[in-house]
Amino acid sequence: MHHVHGSGTLNLNNNIDKIFTEELLQRSIKTQRELIKKAVRILRVNGELIYSTCSILKEENEKVVEEILKLSNIEIVPIDEKIFKGELPLLPTNIQGTICVCPNRLYEGFFVAKLKKNK
Repeated sequence: MHHVHGSGTLNLNNNIDKIFTEELLQRSIKTQRELIKKAVRILRVNGELIYSTCSILKEENEKVVEEILKLSNIEIVPIDEKIFKGELPLLPTNIQGTICVCPNRLYEGFFVAKLKKNK
C-alpha cells in the first residue's frame, strides 16, 4: 500500500524530497480542485462546506479556494480565531477568515476554510 503524506504531516527528517515530489503536489492540487468543484455543484443554496487539507502549502489551500470563489456564487464564512484562545500556532493566510495551523511537536499542519453557497 502506498501512503500519501500531506505537507503538514511530514516529519522533515524523513526524506521529504523522496516523498513529496512536484508530480505528487500537482496531482494533489488537480484532485483537490476537482473535488471542491464537484462539492460546490451539489451543495444546496445556503449550504455550507468545509474545505480542509492536511497541508500548509498555499497552492493546495488558498489558491484552490480563490479559484472556487471566482467560479461560483460562493463566499467565505469567517472562522473566528478567538475560539482557539491563542493555543493554536497559526500561519498567516491570504484569505481572511481561513486558518492554517503551523506544524510543531503538538500539532500537525492543516488548513481550513468554511464556504457558503449563495444562489
